[in-house]
Amino acid sequence: MFIACTRASLIQSARVALLLIAVSSVAMAKEEGMGSEGAVQDQRRFAPSYVSIEGHREVSPDQWTDPRICGQCHSEQYEGWNGSMHSNAFRDPVYQALWALAEKADPSMRNHCGTCHTPIGITTKTVEFHPDEGLHGKFTAPPIAEMGVSCDVCHTISGTNLQKTAVLEHGNASFIMSPGNKKRATLKDAESPYHETEYSEHHDSSDFCGNCHNIFHPGNNFPIERTYDEWKYSIYAQNDIRCQDCHMVPVAIAEKVADTLTRPKDLNEPSLEGFAGLGGKWRKVIHKHGFVGGNAVVTAVLNAKDKDNPEELGRDANVKEAIARLQGAASLKLYLAQKAGHLHQLKVKVTNERAGHHLPTSLTEVRQVWLEVVVKDDQGNELYRNGTLTEANEVPKEAVIFNAHAVDKDGQDTMLPWEIVRFVDVNTIPPKGYKYGKYYFNVPDGVKQVTVTAKLHYRSFSQGLADLLLGKDAVKVPSVEMVAVEQTLDVGGIKVADAAAH
Repeated sequence: MFIACTRASLIQSARVALLLIAVSSVAMAKEEGMGSEGAVQDQRRFAPSYVSIEGHREVSPDQWTDPRICGQCHSEQYEGWNGSMHSNAFRDPVYQALWALAEKADPSMRNHCGTCHTPIGITTKTVEFHPDEGLHGKFTAPPIAEMGVSCDVCHTISGTNLQKTAVLEHGNASFIMSPGNKKRATLKDAESPYHETEYSEHHDSSDFCGNCHNIFHPGNNFPIERTYDEWKYSIYAQNDIRCQDCHMVPVAIAEKVADTLTRPKDLNEPSLEGFAGLGGKWRKVIHKHGFVGGNAVVTAVLNAKDKDNPEELGRDANVKEAIARLQGAASLKLYLAQKAGHLHQLKVKVTNERAGHHLPTSLTEVRQVWLEVVVKDDQGNELYRNGTLTEANEVPKEAVIFNAHAVDKDGQDTMLPWEIVRFVDVNTIPPKGYKYGKYYFNVPDGVKQVTVTAKLHYRSFSQGLADLLLGKDAVKVPSVEMVAVEQTLDVGGIKVADAAAH
């Protein structure tokens, strides 16, 4: 009897234990976002982006400070931001058109695209889409949200959701927002009579930039934009040169940083010194806030210019700086050799001298960096031409171009980011790396010298894409001549460059 009761008790205890395990497993599954059948449920409030609000509280647009208020004490920073790509992140008509097409293709793209371009608009759920306005539709948001990546967006970021992303990498708006009176930055002894201050190590790292400057497809996880990763595995990162060290200083200083692999704070440049804010301490380095890259198109051409509009305060300076950065990024070298009889080969070596990421970067399937080459004999007769824009303002198909070739699930060419499943060809130039353009042409008898003119051009997108997004002939897409070289070469007098020799 005792044995039977004991056995029954053991069985009952086992059943209870199994039940507790089952209940515990269900609770854990719910906590980890698992459904009753084991399927993963998306617990993100702003899916498919990874942005979150500290404490998961509800927020409203009035919890962020208008940049114009910031500018009253931080005038230099405000002027740099104004007219920049960050300030135009929401208004950019090219982005708006792409976003509208994405919205119509898949409404979940609203958060994916919008969280980096209007973090306030997405997290407050105040972005509205008007499908019948404009060519493809138009997005609107409250004024503070339409200011894009504004001062208070960045300076109230309190952390990263890196470990929660599908690929365990920075990207897709993987940041935590903490709107309020506490502003975060890189100064440990900052004081302000207007707001609270807090030192943030995150703001001084490239990881901060990687939250938005790494983008992977929200469905198939394909890496579409890899600016942060391109830096992460570069010689710049190996020498602790960070994104801010080039993009938050004047062009001349950025070039010195790239050439010497020395951080601005260690250059002892008097031109970098100043006050971070009204009444603040004298600092060794005052950071510019234009975050200028290579995009001189949107700010210079696509936005209506209005000198009386204070929102355009720093636009011209940002345009000039973008062009200057492009013109200092690369170098060209020429090599010529006779191959067989009249046939000669020209190699143009393109070196990424100063970009801390690939050239080009970001939407590399859209960006265009290409070579234009013209060869003339010693009488001025043109022997060869390649890479000159067509009458339709397009890069010729036979041109040597540095970018990526994207395709959709059916293997068809696409420049629409949400359709991309893979790159079938990538021809970008890594930091401090180089690529060759190769050309073949015949040299007639009697010609002893040829003059070669090679130019490297850049533009943010093609004329065809501009026509699609903005309407036929709405704008003629300009290009920037990054670097040019002209050299007279003896025919057959220079050996062909090869990887072993260079």
